[in-house]
Amino acid sequence: MSTSVARAKPAFWGAVSSQLFTIVAMLVSIVSTPLMVRYLDKEEYGLSILFFQIIGYLALFDFGLSTALIRQLSVHRGDDDHARAMLNRIATTGLYVSAALGAGVALIGFFFAPFVPGLFNLRPDLAGPAVPIVATFSLLVGAQFLQRGLGGILFTYHKQTQVGVTTFLLNMAGILATIFMLMNGVGLWSFVYANILQLLLSVGAIVWLLRRYFPQLRIAPRFFDRGLMRELFGFGIFMFVSSLATQVILHTDRLVIGKILSLSAVTVFSLTVRIPEVGMNLLAKVLENVGPATTEIVSHEGGERTRLFFQRIMLIIVVASVVAFWLMLALNEWFVHLWVGPSFFAGPTVLMLALGVMIQQTLNRTGTFFLHAKGIARPVSIAAIVEAALNITLSVALGYRLGMPGILLGTLLAALLTSVWYIPFLLRRHLHISFADYWGRPVLLPALSLSVAGAAVWWGAAWVQAQFLNNWWAFFLVATAATLVLGSVAWLAFLRQALADYVPVRFRRYLWLPAV
Repeated sequence: MSTSVARAKPAFWGAVSSQLFTIVAMLVSIVSTPLMVRYLDKEEYGLSILFFQIIGYLALFDFGLSTALIRQLSVHRGDDDHARAMLNRIATTGLYVSAALGAGVALIGFFFAPFVPGLFNLRPDLAGPAVPIVATFSLLVGAQFLQRGLGGILFTYHKQTQVGVTTFLLNMAGILATIFMLMNGVGLWSFVYANILQLLLSVGAIVWLLRRYFPQLRIAPRFFDRGLMRELFGFGIFMFVSSLATQVILHTDRLVIGKILSLSAVTVFSLTVRIPEVGMNLLAKVLENVGPATTEIVSHEGGERTRLFFQRIMLIIVVASVVAFWLMLALNEWFVHLWVGPSFFAGPTVLMLALGVMIQQTLNRTGTFFLHAKGIARPVSIAAIVEAALNITLSVALGYRLGMPGILLGTLLAALLTSVWYIPFLLRRHLHISFADYWGRPVLLPALSLSVAGAAVWWGAAWVQAQFLNNWWAFFLVATAATLVLGSVAWLAFLRQALADYVPVRFRRYLWLPAV
């Protein structure tokens, strides 16, 4: 077994376990959403979504520190004395700086909270609790900063399975606690109390995992390194800019809808695009879990190895994206109809545009991921800011003219004018990945080939839906058949060779692979 495969295997199986946990959590969330909608009206549920959008923005204000910490840990990962010393320095510096940034974020959210009712024209019974809820959430986000750098240690050293189990259990606890409190009349405060519970359990779990797997880790003032802090911020500030721009690009749609349409429209939009966003998050998990291995390859193994690894990762991402696109196009309207009712589906145009955003952003994220692994952050950040500014301008302008579809169309147009061409240009310049390496075999070939099978699945699902619109059993049978058809084509035509090295011997014959 080659060194690169041996190193990548923990990341691969960590990614697999992470995906499984995420899928199960997604299913639980899908089951729980109708219960939440039952105890909250459309405007209340829309406001709860906006709460989490605001929290998402506040969570960015670690100025890229968590990403920079993971990169430093990946570069200095090892078992020698120098690596152990660097682990203490990086962890201590990250923890102290995170604490200071968390306090700042808590203050920002606290002073922003009084403006929320006026910003979204909340009715009186929602305006009252909105201010203290946003203020309390801000304190929770600030407190969460403390665990970011420490959690990065587990992630960097390929403890994704342990982190995945912990995250899954915490998410389940949060969902169950939220539903229990909603059923007992706690209202919007249910989300706050559930997050407090998750924070307390999360901190305890991270401390326990670190004591178990890294008994040599020490956090002490003598390990604080000002030079390292400047280095972290030197890279992290550009990651912050990119993250802020990404938040604007992907998640400002709800804020714009809430401002120019209504909170009820936020609810309809959110439930319509829930599955596409879950798909985008699942694909992002793949990149997240191979992050440390990618940084090592890009930093230490040169251009040819990086190019081949990029093509493999891009192929996996594109194949998964195209399969997800056709499955969601075929099944999402039917699912929403059965799940929460036809009044919560925003229409096929909104769905198609949302799926287009999913594909575009996934490709963009993959290219950006490799540039960040190389340490190329400044030009990516500048491009992201330009795209975010265009996104807001076009989305607001088109939103007033075209409604909900116009907001998503603005997102796509902004990307076509910026990242769609600029990210491949940067990859060619800094990592010697040509346009053919980017757009050829990894993108266009699987996209076009799988779309033939995808179109057939879409047509067949539409026919069955017309006959059995209100039947869950018919939906599950069609969804299973569609997934098996597209999954089999994707595996046999594209993924079998790319993932062959990572399949255990006992499973190889079931996946049409030769025995080792």
